[in-house]
Amino acid sequence: MTDDTHEVKGEAELINWACTNCGYRVEGELPEKCPDCGADREMFDQVPVPGY
Repeated sequence: MTDDTHEVKGEAELINWACTNCGYRVEGELPEKCPDCGADREMFDQVPVPGY
């Protein structure tokens, strides 16, 4: 069996996060607190990137 996964060098994979408290979405780095409702970063869940 072969591993078909490939890695793009020099580019970070985009990750989308959504606040489970208010639904605010952010792409990339997870903030310390939600800009909309002030919830801690533990309240964010990783969500699929649209178009992938």
